[in-house]
Amino acid sequence: GKVKVTGPRWAFPLTLQMPDTVIGQRLVLTGDAAHGIHPIAGQGLNLGFRDIAALIEVLNSAKSNGEDLGSAQVLERYERWRRTDNLVLATVTDGLTKLFSNDLWAVKAARNFGLGVVQKTPKAKKFFVDHARGTFGNLPVLLKGELPRA
Repeated sequence: GKVKVTGPRWAFPLTLQMPDTVIGQRLVLTGDAAHGIHPIAGQGLNLGFRDIAALIEVLNSAKSNGEDLGSAQVLERYERWRRTDNLVLATVTDGLTKLFSNDLWAVKAARNFGLGVVQKTPKAKKFFVDHARGTFGNLPVLLKGELPRA
């Protein structure tokens, strides 16, 4: 059938958006609700998987210890665990988006030089690949192929 406009158009720019906190009273934000980043290489999805796996591990540990799963102390453990990873990856993806959308010759030259150095340096390349895959840092056991302890 025919397509027709039924309301106003809306635009949602792809910009970095990070809340001051990802927890509230008996509330936890994960995934895109906890971090709005440019969809470069699906990193937002990867962050979301790490958020959920970390939350499961924190809640499972709290349950084993007889703690209230929605208490501020339990939810703060989740927030502390995820804060650095979320902030670092959000900042990196935002920086890469700006770097690769810049056409100034000096920026292009620096970018190409940096990419060349990383390509020829196995340790640097592994560092960036591990970060992109989400296999770097303090990973939840689920992401290591293990089950949380009951």
